[in-house]
Amino acid sequence: MRITPGHAPGFGGARVVPLPDVDLEALPARGARKLSYSIVVLTFERNHLLEHLLAELQGFLRAGAQIIIVDNASRVPAETITRLHPDVTLIRAPHNLGAAGRNLGFDAATGDVIICLDDDIHGLSRDALERLDEIFADSRIGAVNFTVLEEGTGRVVNWVHHRRVEQFCRAVFETYEITEGAVAFRGSILQRVGGYPEAFFLSHEGPDLAFRIMNEGSQVIYSPAVSVTHSFAPEGRTSWRNYYYDTRNTLWLAARNLPMGYGFRIVVRQTLAMLLYSLRDGYIKWWSKGIWDGVLGLCTAWGERRVLSNETMRRIRQIDSFRPPLWYLLRRWTVRDIHRL
Repeated sequence: MRITPGHAPGFGGARVVPLPDVDLEALPARGARKLSYSIVVLTFERNHLLEHLLAELQGFLRAGAQIIIVDNASRVPAETITRLHPDVTLIRAPHNLGAAGRNLGFDAATGDVIICLDDDIHGLSRDALERLDEIFADSRIGAVNFTVLEEGTGRVVNWVHHRRVEQFCRAVFETYEITEGAVAFRGSILQRVGGYPEAFFLSHEGPDLAFRIMNEGSQVIYSPAVSVTHSFAPEGRTSWRNYYYDTRNTLWLAARNLPMGYGFRIVVRQTLAMLLYSLRDGYIKWWSKGIWDGVLGLCTAWGERRVLSNETMRRIRQIDSFRPPLWYLLRRWTVRDIHRL
């Protein structure tokens, strides 16, 4: 099936560590699945990987899950692959919407839970739906981030959460970060708060959405109960994008969501961190452009501002209390192998 629409977070790098063994059989026994599922895959210029992923997802189709492919205006349309899978819904964006392309999939999704994957993600465990049934049985949960493993090594990567990866990769905790290509949402919460901000394109759209989910009284968590593997495909990526979008969107994220004092501290910390990354890696031009364009867009971002409740800010500060110390972050600064979903 094909649908043609009528309309159109800090730096992601982290030290990677091996994922320790865990006795998954010790989890509670599972009964029949109670929730319905939609799997939304965002793809751009990676038809070879999409073909592999669709073959892998056939088991989920047979289990009753809805599969939606959002083609972010690839030059070679994803339809060349999806036409071989008549049970898959294809949505082609009118142009590359960045992360907001997922919103088209959200609008078409019918499941109680919406799983979001990137096209270079694979290895969704066979019992993922049963594990998500258990997680979303808690009505407070609005979204759950998966463990992301590096292809070939099995190491934990894409660690955007404000905790030490080696200490917390096997823990369950609340976070305001979202690994956009490896996450599941409660469908009803997205209906209430909306999707990713289109203006961001990519970077920091996760915290923006997480803040809205938290402000509704729900939780965004990380859980190792569901894992996926990331192959880090180079197609569709540009070398400068993190330095520009991380910098620009930090300003917009604060203007749209955060109290003045807290927002100012976030902007100073993260723009200075991005300045160091940019100087280290030779992308100061893109950092400067991010600052310039971010300032130019502040009035628009401020006009979209939503006031976060005192309770939401209390939880945000509680999450921040787990931030690693400066020496730990400086050690990360020496790592050039930066991965981002």
